[in-house]
Amino acid sequence: MSYPLVTLTELKAYLGVTGSQDDVRIASVASNASIMAERDTGRVFAVTSNTTRRYSTDGQASLTIHDRPYTDGSRVVSLGGVALTDGAGYWLLPDRRNQDISTTIQLRYYDTSRPDWYKASPNWFDANLDAPRLANGTPNDLVIQGVEGHPSLPLDVHQAVLELAAWLYWRERSGASGFVTTPQGDQVEVSSDYPEAYQAMVRNWRIRTAVVAI
Repeated sequence: MSYPLVTLTELKAYLGVTGSQDDVRIASVASNASIMAERDTGRVFAVTSNTTRRYSTDGQASLTIHDRPYTDGSRVVSLGGVALTDGAGYWLLPDRRNQDISTTIQLRYYDTSRPDWYKASPNWFDANLDAPRLANGTPNDLVIQGVEGHPSLPLDVHQAVLELAAWLYWRERSGASGFVTTPQGDQVEVSSDYPEAYQAMVRNWRIRTAVVAI
């Protein structure tokens, strides 16, 4: 992944820290905060190209995937080993939080509770998908390759990660006392809870993906 979601310069400005004597620690908490944001939300915010993920559809008409740009000319999607065409074989649905991103892929029109659900797969006959033992679909049958993440980081996510990184930094500096002196000379108590902005961001952005492997 392309970490961090906030830069060293941004975090130092937010902290009011000048000089480079603490750059290693600040860069570390920036990276840690970015990783935590993705872990706690189930999202992929950091953008990378040529990323491949495999999912098990279990015969579902649609499922939740990791964040993908709504438009990506490099994207390749296959189901059961057969390449699908965007707008005909699959549809990416705009995300509720960021309309330029999708975390839902729809693979067919009709109700998957029908006994002939497997016919939506272009390779159903050769893959023997009508066999009784495959009534719920085959493992790792959906493969998505291309750009992953948010090319433009949402402002509320950026601010939340910035505040979390600052909180991690001050918590490390405060030690057992729980108090820290800021560069401006103020003595501040570091809360034991994550910043409110970060907690709200996690609640707003959290999803559960159906990923099987990378």
